Parts: sequence; structure tokens; C-alpha cells
Amino acid sequence: MISMRYVSRILSVFLVLIGTAITQANVQHEATAVVRSANLGHAKVGLYALDLQTGEVFIRLNPNDPLIPASNMKLLTSASALSELGPDFLFKTRLRLTKPDAKSGIPSLILQGDGDPSLGDPTLLEQHKLDVDQLIQQWVTVVKKTGITDFEKLIVDDRIFDREFVHTAWPQEQLNRWYCAQVAGINFHDNCLDVYPRPTRSGLAPILRISPESPFLRLSNRAVSGTTDSFWISRRLGTNEMTFRGVVKYPRSSPEHVTFHDPPNYLGQLLQHNLAKAGITVHHLYRPPMDEILPQAKDLHIVQTAIGVVLNRCNKDSQNLFAEALFKRSGREMTGVPGSWETGRAAMRIFLRGRLGSAAATVEIDDGSGMSRNNKVSPKAIVDLLVSMYNDSRLGPTYLRSLSVSGKDGSLEKRFGELTSTVLGKTGYIRSVSALSGFMVYPRPDHPQGPRIIAFSFLFNDFKAPVYVYQVKALQDKLVGLLEKEVAQLTAAGK
Repeated sequence: MISMRYVSRILSVFLVLIGTAITQANVQHEATAVVRSANLGHAKVGLYALDLQTGEVFIRLNPNDPLIPASNMKLLTSASALSELGPDFLFKTRLRLTKPDAKSGIPSLILQGDGDPSLGDPTLLEQHKLDVDQLIQQWVTVVKKTGITDFEKLIVDDRIFDREFVHTAWPQEQLNRWYCAQVAGINFHDNCLDVYPRPTRSGLAPILRISPESPFLRLSNRAVSGTTDSFWISRRLGTNEMTFRGVVKYPRSSPEHVTFHDPPNYLGQLLQHNLAKAGITVHHLYRPPMDEILPQAKDLHIVQTAIGVVLNRCNKDSQNLFAEALFKRSGREMTGVPGSWETGRAAMRIFLRGRLGSAAATVEIDDGSGMSRNNKVSPKAIVDLLVSMYNDSRLGPTYLRSLSVSGKDGSLEKRFGELTSTVLGKTGYIRSVSALSGFMVYPRPDHPQGPRIIAFSFLFNDFKAPVYVYQVKALQDKLVGLLEKEVAQLTAAGK
């Protein structure tokens, strides 16, 4: 005979399961209602949210539809690069000295790149209380210490990557903007000039402070000082011919950015110029062919950057250059040939196959940053990858630290301040696309299992006026709020 105590126990478990299912049905219903009430027109929406504690799905709406991820593509790129390169990887940019040439009797310098996107990055320099001129002077100083004042060549060795600096799918009309900075085996100063205009008398040209100082570039100042503020910069594509235009009313405390062409050559020119100012002659710059073996050399100076630093700028600050450098560098590591968008795609495909299984075949990979509209990935694939990285004891800590923290840093610094939960995540935006993916961490200080964590991905494509990105972001925030409400109710019920 079955005891009443056993029946009572089974009934209790059944009621808990039913209660949980009802709650999950409620949050699913609420999420669907919130999306429908937003009147998004013909926008495509994909939502997926998963409880890491139980494996239960809280929200699903078109979870397997491949959608344009915008900068959420960086979640895939950073995970792939971290897996390929390892959490202890260091980018190393070397300044090297060759022996004297057998014919001329004069040595050469080699500037050897490793694809480091952070070299001369103004944000990182500021954190170390340095500026770009001080960084260049470190190189000048080590060259001066050799006692040599005459060099045959400065060999600019950027062959860690190919020399295709711009992705073919990026918008041509935006290639002068900082977020379309060129990607090279040697990068410097985010591959941008910073321009600070200051007005003079009305109708006269403003004074321009340019960082880094680059007197070897062809610059034309056609801007004027006046009573409006419309300063802008144009660059003829494929060159470093820049023209400053518009009207300057106020001195700028924050710069206007413009990308420069051929970053390795630019840095070679900059170093050659600064060596000349110090009385050191470099007769010419030299870019070796991809198959040339360089002469033996010794290191004079090495700039090292930990991969975690690059991941932080990629994910927290959504720096496209950093994502693309990681993309190409992982391709280089896997194939042993110069990193390219092709080798980066190959490395990511293999990585995703190992993490997502057959679902990896549905992911369309074009670039690493998400600037290309040819990338496609489903919300479920993003969440499955996030969960995989969260559970990875070797890579997970570095990966999670690279995500923006709500109310604290990066692109989430001013979002979710009203929540009890902390959101670790990645935003994304290109025209008619908005994305938010990551983790909602609900604190449970006295719970033996610690905080309750929900992994989620909310992707929105093809929204058009009168729907604007700020409305879509507000909708994403509401959805995260629903997740917190759900978890709070479960926690209060002891579930």
C-alpha cells in the first residue's frame, strides 16, 4: 500500500513543478505582449532567455531565426580568438636592429607587428598616464642608446596580416569614421588622427591641434571660425590627403576623429620623422614582400599587450578595430599564414562547430566586428555560446570580465541602473539593427547556489521610422526587467 506521506511528497514536487511552469508561461506571455504592443511594424525579432540554474527557457520568440547581430558579433569573435590564442596570450610589437649591411655597411631597423590593435590607443595610454608622443619617444630613446645615427632602412614588417585594410562590405561613405578604421598587421593610435579645432577671428581659419603630430601628411585647412559649429573632416579614399571643412565656433575639448590610410606606413613615417628630429637618419622606409626572409636582428624594445586588455576594448567599448584584429589574429594562429578575413572566418567556423555542434552551420560569418550586414546568427546560438563560455573554467573568467557591466562601464554604463540585478552584456547597433545579449545576474546573498543567472539574447532587425533605436533599446530594457521580475518571484517562493 502506498503511504499518504509518499503521496503528499509527490504532490508537493508536482505542485512546485506546475508553479514553475505557470510562472515561465507568464513571463513568456508578458514578453510576447510587450513586443507586440511596441508596434514594430515589419521588424524581425528574435528573443531567447535561459536559466543557467535549471536549464529552463524563460523567453523564446523566433529563437532559431538567423538575424544580423551588429556588434553582438563581437561575442563570437572574442570567444573564438580567446580559444585560439589562449588567456595568457600577449601581443608583441618589436623594434629590432639588424647587423650592418654587407654592401653599405649600414644597419637597418625593423618595426615588426603582431596585429596588436591597442598600440598607441589613446584610452589605454591615458590609463598609464602616457601620451602618444611619450610612446614614440621611448622608441627614439632606445635607438639613441645604440649610438648609431645612420640607418639604411626602417623595415616595416606588417606581414602577420594581409594588406587588405578595409572590408568590402563596410559602408564606403563611412570609411573616414573611427568605427571603420583600417585593420593592419601594425596598428597605431586606433588608426585615427585626433583633431582639436580652436576658433580665431570670425572668417579666419581655426587653429588645429593634431594628434599624433603628422607634418608628413597632406592636410588642407578650409575651415573657418564663425558663429555656428559644423567642423568636419574629409579624406580622399586610398590616400592620406585630408581636408578640414566647416565652421568652428567653440574650442573642442574632445577631438574629431578621422581614419588614416595604410597604418603600417603611417607609423613608419611617424617614427622616421621623430628619429630625424633626434638627429638620426633613416634613408628610406621598406615594406617587404610577403615571402621575403628578413635579416637577423636583435630586439631593442618590445611593447606587450595582454589579450584581456584587447578583449575589454573589444567588448566593453565595442571597438571595431580591436574585434577585427582579434579576428585576423586568430586566423593567423590557426593557419600559419597572414591573418585575413578569410582565415578569421575559418578559425571561427571550427571554434563554433566545437561549441555549438550542428547549429554552427546556421551562423553566417563575414567580419569580426559586426559592421558587415552579411553576418547572421540566431539568438539561441548566441545564448548557447554564452553558456558554453560561462561554463569554461579556463576561458570563462577572462571572457566574462570583458563584458560591459551595467551602471559601471562600457556601453551599459548608463543602462539598468534601476535593477537589483547586474547585467553583463554586449550591445550592438548598425542601421535598422539593435542587439543586446549577455547575462542577468540576480543576487541571492544567502542562497547556497549563489546568484541566479539568466543568459539572454534579444535581436531586432529591419525596424524603420517611426520606430527608432532608442525605442528598441527601451524595449530590450523592459524585457530584462521582466526577467528580473520572474527571478525575484521564483526566489521569493523558494524556487
